[in-house]
Amino acid sequence: MASAAACYLHPTRLAVEHCEQCRRPVCGSCLWYAESGRRLCPDHAAERLQAGETVTPPERYAEGIVHSEVSAAQPAGRGLPYQGNGVDLSALVAGLTGAAALLMCTGQVWVLPFLAFGLGVAAWWQARGAANARRTRWLAGLGLAGGGVYLLFILAWVAFTTVCALTVFINVIAAGPRIVPIPTPFPVTPFTP
Repeated sequence: MASAAACYLHPTRLAVEHCEQCRRPVCGSCLWYAESGRRLCPDHAAERLQAGETVTPPERYAEGIVHSEVSAAQPAGRGLPYQGNGVDLSALVAGLTGAAALLMCTGQVWVLPFLAFGLGVAAWWQARGAANARRTRWLAGLGLAGGGVYLLFILAWVAFTTVCALTVFINVIAAGPRIVPIPTPFPVTPFTP
């Protein structure tokens, strides 16, 4: 857990973790690991060594110490909705694909274009607050375009059927009441016994 506190042994260095026994902040050069994975300060690591337990010294992870201290010096993210690496991204895509598959199975797939359009509008509107505003606008535009084409098609279909219904209604009103024979697909001859 990154922290803005200074290491209790090296006040000029930022702490990268806290000892899980005493909660004192430690820098990367003071961070020891117990066999169980617990993070320890040098004092508690020495106690465990005297008790015969296996502890891993900071030198084992020397190449990562600088990176962890640089990471601790950077301000925390601004509450980004999604952060992660490639594995996290593949899990996100798997989750979204699974949700889309469930919508298809239940007949609710028609919701997806509306969702894409709505989320695209929201993302475009808030792109300035994104970690990568350009990428966010590009993806929001993709959602707007995909959902927008579907919505335009639906609006055109509604307009077309409305015009057809109005045309039929106006023609019926203009013609006045009359009896219209119902066409039959096959000629019918009356049955006589």
